[in-house]
Amino acid sequence: MPDDQEPVLNKQAALELCDDDEDLFLEIVQAYLEDAMTHSKELLYALEAGDAHQVEERAHALKGASSNICAGPVREAALLLERAGRNGDLAQAPQLYKVFKKEFNRLLEYLKSLPPPSS
Repeated sequence: MPDDQEPVLNKQAALELCDDDEDLFLEIVQAYLEDAMTHSKELLYALEAGDAHQVEERAHALKGASSNICAGPVREAALLLERAGRNGDLAQAPQLYKVFKKEFNRLLEYLKSLPPPSS
């Protein structure tokens, strides 16, 4: 499970992935915000429908996107949902989704506080 004390994002590591280009990092954040919001909604729909395959797919997409911006807690929470979907066992999914949503909201709050890219 993600740790509440862990920062929502390792900005230093994310900047290193962007060759210390702050604008590139901010552009990636903007793309993440758009894509992750869509995947998050689709993940919730899949959970409500009991569609394990779609839970796996949406959680996998969120895990990858979160890895790209070094957002560890969201990546971890998405990984647990992805595994539940892959195993076809959604019994724990509502609790896992609660953790995911909490971490995702913490991340969104942080990302939305960042300045837009200067382009």
